[in-house]
Amino acid sequence: MFTRKRPYLISAVLLLAVAIPPTGLLLLTRTPLLLESMSVIALAFSAIVALAAWCLSSDRHGAGITLWDVSGAYAFIGFAAGMLSDPQQVLEL
Repeated sequence: MFTRKRPYLISAVLLLAVAIPPTGLLLLTRTPLLLESMSVIALAFSAIVALAAWCLSSDRHGAGITLWDVSGAYAFIGFAAGMLSDPQQVLEL
């Protein structure tokens, strides 16, 4: 009943819940390991958002930004950070 009045409330809360922890973790990470950490975190949260979109039966072709779009953005950021990182530093994680 509450979600009928505000249909985007679940998406907004989920987005905040996914955006705040990686930001805090990246602030505590050492500078040489920043890209590697960002890659792992972004890919993990991409999977979390995709699972939430699947469980909520989010429309993939909906108007505006959907949870699937947010998941794809996290995956894009994760793979881009992984490509730019040094493979030797991944061992330090």
